[in-house]
Amino acid sequence: MNLYGISSILTAITSLSMAVFVYARGRNKLARIWSAFAASASFYGFGAFMVTSAQSAQQACFWWQVAYIGIILLPFIFVLLAYEFLNIHRPRVIKFFGFCTFIFLAANFFSRKLFIKDCTLYFSDMPTVKPIYFVYPGGLLLYIFILFAFFGWVTYAHLELIKNYRKIGILKRHQIKYFFFAAALGFIGGGASFLPCFGISFYPLLNFAVPLYFIIMSYAIMRYNLIDIKVAITRTGIFIAVYTLVLGLPFAVTAGMKNWLISIFGANWVIFPLLLMVILATAGPFIYISLQRKAEERLLREQRSYQDILRQTAMGMTRIHNLQQLLDLIISAVTANVRISHSAVYLHDAGSGKFILKSGSNLKPGQPDSIGKEDPVIRWIRKERKPLVYEELKQGVLDNPDPVLKEIVEDMRDLRAAIILPSFLEEKLLSLLVLGDKLSAKIYTPEDLNIFSILADQTALAIESALLYENIEEQVRKRTKELLEVQKQLVHAEKLATVGTLAGGVAHEINNPLTAVLTNVQMLLSTPNNLDTDSKESLELIEEATKRCRTIVQKLMAYAKKPLEAATPAKTVDMFNATLNVVTFLKYQLEQENIKIVTQAKEGEYLVTGDQSELEQVLTNIILNARDAIKQVKKSGLINISFSKDSKFVKVRVKDDGPGIPKEIMHKIFDPFFSTKDVGKGTGLGLSICQAIIEKHNGAITVASEPGKGSTFTINIPVVELKSGKENKA
Repeated sequence: MNLYGISSILTAITSLSMAVFVYARGRNKLARIWSAFAASASFYGFGAFMVTSAQSAQQACFWWQVAYIGIILLPFIFVLLAYEFLNIHRPRVIKFFGFCTFIFLAANFFSRKLFIKDCTLYFSDMPTVKPIYFVYPGGLLLYIFILFAFFGWVTYAHLELIKNYRKIGILKRHQIKYFFFAAALGFIGGGASFLPCFGISFYPLLNFAVPLYFIIMSYAIMRYNLIDIKVAITRTGIFIAVYTLVLGLPFAVTAGMKNWLISIFGANWVIFPLLLMVILATAGPFIYISLQRKAEERLLREQRSYQDILRQTAMGMTRIHNLQQLLDLIISAVTANVRISHSAVYLHDAGSGKFILKSGSNLKPGQPDSIGKEDPVIRWIRKERKPLVYEELKQGVLDNPDPVLKEIVEDMRDLRAAIILPSFLEEKLLSLLVLGDKLSAKIYTPEDLNIFSILADQTALAIESALLYENIEEQVRKRTKELLEVQKQLVHAEKLATVGTLAGGVAHEINNPLTAVLTNVQMLLSTPNNLDTDSKESLELIEEATKRCRTIVQKLMAYAKKPLEAATPAKTVDMFNATLNVVTFLKYQLEQENIKIVTQAKEGEYLVTGDQSELEQVLTNIILNARDAIKQVKKSGLINISFSKDSKFVKVRVKDDGPGIPKEIMHKIFDPFFSTKDVGKGTGLGLSICQAIIEKHNGAITVASEPGKGSTFTINIPVVELKSGKENKA
């Protein structure tokens, strides 16, 4: 079986195909150098294959001369490849290596004694393989070439790659991993073919690794968005293992069981290994695919996990109507799950045309807060409509020093962007998602970019939906506010007009009859001797009721700023007793609604000057408001009333554990007709009247509130001024 011939023709076909493919697809110098390298390898593969068909040493030497054209060129071109990849310029080294290469080529063609002296037949003692002519003995320059050029220059090139590993970008670091992995396959596999040149009879099965070398290296040269190197190694390992089984098992059966098979099948014994080869060759691809899938599931478990999370996030984004929450969700999902150094979202501003930084994670202080609408990055994205990958563009600048690409690379460096993902809605560019490097130092794979593209598309839809929702919500809020303001003004005007009209009517229609009634009752009561007991009691009740009606009319007229008579004379009032009267009056009602009321006083008396009924009215209103606030959010609560005083003021604090008062309406609560209660449940006059009463007593009423923690109303009234003589105490 001519295994060396099979591996050689595979090398020739693979390397020549890769040379043509890369040259046709590649647009840079690196691709052209690699094409020359692969073409040189095809000379080796073709010459070595022809050697396996040679019938004499003379024919074999000729085909080895053809093969060595490619072999001699390989180390020199590989050094050029490494220099170009690392952007190293060493013309003297290149000239020296070039001169040596020319000497080796000249010796190969024109001096058999210095290079290929003769060929010797190897492996004739191995019944399972075909004997092959290898160069042996070789000339002095052949051994110098093998040791100094082939292994020496290749080693030198790899040392340069190692030395510059930390100085290059993350993408090239990843490509270097391919270089080393491929070199381990290619140069070791191909180098094994030199062993017979030193008189070592070792069958070069490792030559099968050479075509894999060219496939892997071509992939690394052509693709900037690469698969993980672990995946490449795993795929290659599985491929080698499976096809070693496919090719090796029939070979082993033929070598070890030939005599036994002849004894059973006779002259047709060869059918069994051929049948086995057909079965294994048929099953091989299925075995390879199955093992590859399982291996990749294990290796890429973390990557595919975050890709699934991002996919689910993308699908659920359109349900979020708050724009800022949406942008924060995108940032947190990408940063946490992909595990990147930082991220940012820039949103298009319709007014300025700029893209404004709206959300970010782990951003440094120098992060730009906007991107201009005419920046090169924006112009390029609008034209190409695809993500920007920093390493790709950086490599593009090295290959083609386009000033526009240079500006884009500089902009991305300022943004600290490894990738910029645009979100388009039809022709409209809505946002840019800026992603930093992965914390694992791995590159972004094509699968990552596919998932990010889905995320970008869904982001565009979600942003448009959120903007539309916020716009509608803002318009509704604005219109509602305007309507409420108009309604409030109308109601206010109507109520004021009604109060004014009512006050005027009361003055003319009620006050005079009340005065007449009160006067006549008092005249009758002035002659008690003419009255029996029942009549006297009835008249007293009429007098009391009439006075109450007059007091109500006077208060209404006072609020309408049309006082009918002088205010009630001030008396000394104990605020603690006045509060107890109110608490006693309201306690049963509050207990029925599971509201507990507590009073706290350290001293015995808290004396002020004023009208006790009015002060009780203030306390009643504040306590009932506290009850209503508590009942808005829970079924039970606590109202705490505390007292304190100093040399100037008595302070009464009424604190509840309700929802509190929003800051935006705090300044309105003492306005006439302002109410937070439902229509029909409040007039909006309570706190306004309370403030008027307290100010009438030369005091002040204030409120402190924190949303979610309740409100505290504080009443400050001047302490009673003690004078000589008797005080009329209520």
